[in-house]
Amino acid sequence: MRSHLRPLVTALALLTGLGLTACGGEAPLAAVEAIPSDHLEVVRGDKRVADTTVDHLRELEAVTALRGESSLRGAQLTTVLADLKIDRGEVEAIEAIGADGYSVRLDAALIDGAIVVYADGDAPLPAHLGPLRLLTDSRAKSVRNLRRLVLNP
Repeated sequence: MRSHLRPLVTALALLTGLGLTACGGEAPLAAVEAIPSDHLEVVRGDKRVADTTVDHLRELEAVTALRGESSLRGAQLTTVLADLKIDRGEVEAIEAIGADGYSVRLDAALIDGAIVVYADGDAPLPAHLGPLRLLTDSRAKSVRNLRRLVLNP
């Protein structure tokens, strides 16, 4: 290889290894299990449009849902979307995905009633449920260890 090309080839190899492109394109989305447990990523198609954390969600208006002996605390999903500057009118459905890859599709009615839960009373959620859990009116549509929301127009 010609010596004057070696730095360019090395730079391209490093960018590729980091998942970046030399043309300013975005890195591909990380695998769901690679998203830090205290983060919630929001994507549309293959592009990340927002990201938030458990600590930030605690700053939003809290709601409480009683489930058995648990008093689950979190933020309405619609409040989270508004806080992230996502126009609810442009979202017909959301796919919620947990760290284990389990996912559910929420239609408009379920979006409006869903809660992103971050606490059981004053304590963080137990490890097998979170740190974030999506809770809906339908237990079959709840997602443990919530990591990603995929917006569908």
